[in-house]
Amino acid sequence: MAYDKDAELALIAKARNGDGDAYGRLVEANQDRIYASVLRQVRDEHKALDITQEAFIQAYRAIDTYEDRARFSTWMYRIAMNLITSHYRHERAQKRGGSKKETSLQIEGMPEPGADQRTPDDQVAAEDIGVQVRGAIDELEEEYRDVVVMRDLQGLSYEEIAETLDIAPGTVRSRLHRGREKLKEKLKHLI
Repeated sequence: MAYDKDAELALIAKARNGDGDAYGRLVEANQDRIYASVLRQVRDEHKALDITQEAFIQAYRAIDTYEDRARFSTWMYRIAMNLITSHYRHERAQKRGGSKKETSLQIEGMPEPGADQRTPDDQVAAEDIGVQVRGAIDELEEEYRDVVVMRDLQGLSYEEIAETLDIAPGTVRSRLHRGREKLKEKLKHLI
């Protein structure tokens, strides 16, 4: 089905006035895409479902703050990605606090703790690099962070990113290039 901005804005207006059915239609129209994006990031169906549900709950509570400069799906995606970031920070804090609980929430390409036979020093160094990379990504401006995460961590195509963020594929490519350059600069001490 083609995107209809006027229909979406009408549903948002009704949801702002307390129409639960209108918000339900917004959820139905966006939940599969948001869930798929979250699942690609966290690689755990239960956590992805929890984060997706929490994202829609937060969006409902904050529906009055939605600005129609971007699609509702883009706004939802950003809420979900912020929840994932919060989840990572919470798990890292638990690890630093002495918790022995192992996490299954990992950025793609980052090994699970204890997944190989490296020495403890090597494992600590690898985890430290992972923390620095995630921190550098978190520090990127939102427009660059979104495309870097979606392309390099989630593996979305340029077209999928463009559709999700409601921007042209060429804009995706330029933001990705600039975002990678900024990351390279932030992480040059590791190279």
